[in-house]
Amino acid sequence: MSVVDVAVARGWTPLGEVTPRSMGYTGGRVAYVEMTSHDAPARLTVRLTDSTGSIDLVFLGRRVVAGLEPGAIVFVEGRVAAGADVPVIFNPRYELCQQ
Repeated sequence: MSVVDVAVARGWTPLGEVTPRSMGYTGGRVAYVEMTSHDAPARLTVRLTDSTGSIDLVFLGRRVVAGLEPGAIVFVEGRVAAGADVPVIFNPRYELCQQ
């Protein structure tokens, strides 16, 4: 079952259809996780992808979020902002999904 199939079954918005300044109820597979170095303010960036697009989840004040690792399927909810290359949700509510 693909991530888009999971999204449709759960009523999520596919990542390619998420628009800035809206509330995002979406999800995808974690493609990568990036954290700031220890000499910079704590910030964790998680890139979610599906076959329709990508979105970045940015957790301010954190360097680790349990369970958010490459390959995990995650549902997220939060206000979508325009990012440099993909939309961004800052400090989203998230739920890990069974694969």
